[in-house]
Amino acid sequence: MLRFSKHARKAALTTTSVTVMAVLLTFIPVWIWLQIDPVISKRDIYISCIVLPLLISPSCSIGIQRAHLKVRHLADRNEYLANHDELTGLPNRRAFFARAGALMDLPRPSTQVFACAIADIDDFKSINDTAGHETGDLVLKALSTVLAEIAPEDVTVARLGGEEFAMAGLFASEAAARIWFEALVREVACRRPDGRKVTISLGWCIAEAEENMSAQLSRADHALYQAKHGGKNRAVRAVSGGPRMIAVA
Repeated sequence: MLRFSKHARKAALTTTSVTVMAVLLTFIPVWIWLQIDPVISKRDIYISCIVLPLLISPSCSIGIQRAHLKVRHLADRNEYLANHDELTGLPNRRAFFARAGALMDLPRPSTQVFACAIADIDDFKSINDTAGHETGDLVLKALSTVLAEIAPEDVTVARLGGEEFAMAGLFASEAAARIWFEALVREVACRRPDGRKVTISLGWCIAEAEENMSAQLSRADHALYQAKHGGKNRAVRAVSGGPRMIAVA
């Protein structure tokens, strides 16, 4: 069975609609013409009602299609820019909260956990100051590539801003989440964008009952602070421990 794409069907429908409208609209001037001059040849009627619309309508439909595609392209572009970081191509903060929230709401087995993390490039200011902002941008892009490459299917990755990135998603267990976050830190340290060693510090946490994304990121950010002050190039987990948050390696 012959199948047509959605765009092909829409283009055909538009062309047909324009042609039908053109044919119908020509009856109005022809009717007026008949009121003024009842003596009109069949040839004139044929040309006015059939030939001219068929000649004009393709040009009209092409113009309409081009305008439609242009508007659609601009709409798609605006939607992309509204939800992605322009430099790295990763989802931005807005998209991260939407995607992470959707993942968190998915039904899952009792053994599965939802975890989120914040990662920060170590000594990024020094890279910008000594090697220049172009190199800094290269490092950001390289890290984004690593994150996108090794992120599991049920984990979303985003650039929150500056040298800060966020990750959130579903893991088979707390141990699986810990293994992945620690592996991520090691993998980044193995890559050498622009020939220089780059490391990250990472803070992560397991979502607790009725805890929203903002609260989780706050705990992960606290763990990130501990990772920075604990020597950098490491992953630290934040857990609830009485009245305050305790960061544990």
